[in-house]
Amino acid sequence: MTASPTTSAQGKPRVKKRWFAYFGLNSLGLSILLHVLFGVGAAFLIVEHFQKKHVNFHATEPPAQHTEIEHKVELAKRNSEESAPPDLKRIVSTDVAAITLPDPPEVPMTDEPDPTPMAAVDGVMDSGLGNGSGSGNGSGKGSGGGNGTGLEDFPAATDQFAGYFYDFNQTKDKKPTGMNSDALFSLLANYFKNEWDESVLEPYYRSKSPIYARFFATTSKDSKDAPNNFGLEKEVLPNLWIAHYHAKVIPPEAGDYRFIGFADNFLLVKINGETVFEGSWTPVLDRQSLHEQLPWVFSSYGAVQTTVWRANLKMGASFHVEADEPVDMDVVIGDWGEGYNSFLLIKNENKHYDRAPDGTPEVPFFQLGDGKGPTFSDGDVHPPYSANPEPWHTAPNE
Repeated sequence: MTASPTTSAQGKPRVKKRWFAYFGLNSLGLSILLHVLFGVGAAFLIVEHFQKKHVNFHATEPPAQHTEIEHKVELAKRNSEESAPPDLKRIVSTDVAAITLPDPPEVPMTDEPDPTPMAAVDGVMDSGLGNGSGSGNGSGKGSGGGNGTGLEDFPAATDQFAGYFYDFNQTKDKKPTGMNSDALFSLLANYFKNEWDESVLEPYYRSKSPIYARFFATTSKDSKDAPNNFGLEKEVLPNLWIAHYHAKVIPPEAGDYRFIGFADNFLLVKINGETVFEGSWTPVLDRQSLHEQLPWVFSSYGAVQTTVWRANLKMGASFHVEADEPVDMDVVIGDWGEGYNSFLLIKNENKHYDRAPDGTPEVPFFQLGDGKGPTFSDGDVHPPYSANPEPWHTAPNE
């Protein structure tokens, strides 16, 4: 009998052999294979889709290297202009069209110099003294009240003294000197008695940049802050210092004049080579005519009085000047430590001035130029003075 297609020759039913069994797969293996294929297909579709989006986002070719650099420069320029203060911004245009701007308003000119950036630091106001280097730092830093602090930073300009700061803690090549207050007093006494002989100061450190002043009205400050006040904190050390200023000046009118003032510790003035005033705490010169005692006493020193010095205003010798005739004027201020202040006023002998209750004449501060003079805050100790300035000026080309 011939076996049927569904039976074997032995009469057993014939089982069809499925295709996957042919490859040694069962149903479980098939299931796993289908899942793997499905996952591969899904991943392919996602990647393809993302690439299309990415290509569409960057539809153009990336810029060449020089174009990227130009773009960064332009962006930095734009950020700089947008972040600058309004008065520093500038109008920049690449358009060829003409731009018409309104005429700027007229600004009145003044002889008073603008302070350098350092002048805005720590709220220091327009005052008389400072470093002309313009570091920030400064400087012109300091504490105290209003314009009476006396220390700030100014650029070189007309109607100003110019000078240098001397540090007696170190030699000119910045080696320690071992200087103390007694030794400094003796050194300065020798300096002034020898007609301000600069060779006496030559061995000691002098500031690299000049310093400038319009007037001298420094309320009480700590001498250890002097380097900061003059913007020289990276250059000089505290205490044991002087500042020597010079200018060729012209009086507001001919006449006889006297300087009035006081300093803790040193203040001396020379006119045309002759010392005419000393307002130092302890006089370094023994000429009584240079430091006559006036009635007004600095209350901040209490009852401290000695036979050598008194905390009174001092008045110097009379000197004569002609109108429009330039004279050489030198001023030295300085300190040997602890507190420091200085005030320099001037009296025209031909004028009448009001007097304080104790009889002290209320004369104006000596100042160069028509700019703002000294002012003081409540609590600042200062001598009586006239609020009506009588400014002197520097000679032309000075």
